[in-house]
Formats: sequence, C-alpha cells, structure tokens
Amino acid sequence: MYSYNKDFYRHDTKITDVVKKKIAMVFQHCDEDKKGYLSREDVKVAVVMLFGYKPSKTETDVMMASIMQANIPGMPLDHFVSLMGRKLAAQDNYEKTRQIFTGFDIHCHGFLTVEDFKKAFASVASHLSERTVQEAFREVDRDSDGHVSFKDFEFVINYGQDDV
Repeated sequence: MYSYNKDFYRHDTKITDVVKKKIAMVFQHCDEDKKGYLSREDVKVAVVMLFGYKPSKTETDVMMASIMQANIPGMPLDHFVSLMGRKLAAQDNYEKTRQIFTGFDIHCHGFLTVEDFKKAFASVASHLSERTVQEAFREVDRDSDGHVSFKDFEFVINYGQDDV
C-alpha cells in the first residue's frame, strides 16, 4: 500500500518579480496613509488580501517580532516583501491540491465522478465540449474504475512539476 508523505509533494516555489510586484501592490494598498510602513493592523489586512485568512495574534506577533526589536514603528516594504515571499514559498502544494479536489467533490464521496468533472469544468472552462471533458476524465481516471481518486487527481495536478 502506498502512503503519502507530505514533504515529498512539496516543491520549492521561486518568488518571481511578478509575485514581488503583487506583494508590493498589496503593501501600497494597505499603507493608506503613505507612511512607508505597515502597522500591525495593516499587516493583518495584507495577509487577508494575499492568503485569504486573518492571521492569529500569535502569527501576527511572530511577523512583527523583528520590527518591534528594531524599534521601527511598522513593517517597511522590503521586510514585508521578503516575509510574504517566504510565506508564499512555504505554502504546501499538497494542501492546495487537496482543497481543489475537495471543491470538485461536491457530494463528499472522496472521489470524483464524471458528473463532478462536468460541473467543475462548467464553472472554470465552460467553453470545453462535453466530449472533451469526458476525455479528460478518462485520462485522469488512471485505473479506469469510473472514479477519480485523490491519488489520480494529485498525479495529474503535479505531472511535469519535477521537470520545472
């Protein structure tokens, strides 16, 4: 029996200039008073904008610790870009894949049917024909049992990433 090892599926993410610009844009948006730094509350808002969740008090304390030690009134742009870049790079691809799979698994069966595939593709790629979606399903259903398991789904999502 094959067991999943989360660390095996992690891929180092390089932070591109485009991502750095996005982080800088979030910084500029959250620095409403144009102070040149983000306050504790500004950092929380920025994390929501970048990652979709509000950081806990403890996580915010950790992010602000070096700023407080340096006796700086807030987090400057360069520190913010570096910190958020590391945070983005540390995101777990396995968890992202699991979230996508769960979103497609509308009946919570633990597998995807061709109907789940059709509904998912209708919302993200409505221009594809039903035949194309069925062919995609057959390709992903590697053991041809009529169900796409998480293992099948993950294989397809991660296909070719080791070559990058």
